[in-house]
Amino acid sequence: MSLQALLNTSVSDAQISLEGMLAHRTAEAATLALDLLIELRGKEGQAARRKMAAAIVRKAAKAMEGEA
Repeated sequence: MSLQALLNTSVSDAQISLEGMLAHRTAEAATLALDLLIELRGKEGQAARRKMAAAIVRKAAKAMEGEA
């Protein structure tokens, strides 16, 4: 999954992809979601995508905290 793919697909498809990554590649999902947030900074009309990416970062942080 690439950053460009997350930008070019629907918010729900991007969310499904990132949530699927959370189970097996938690750190990679967190990094990708954070990169997405950085890419979307200052862009209008992307509130739902930013909110979804922030939620993925939070879920990944919680999952990694539980692994420690």
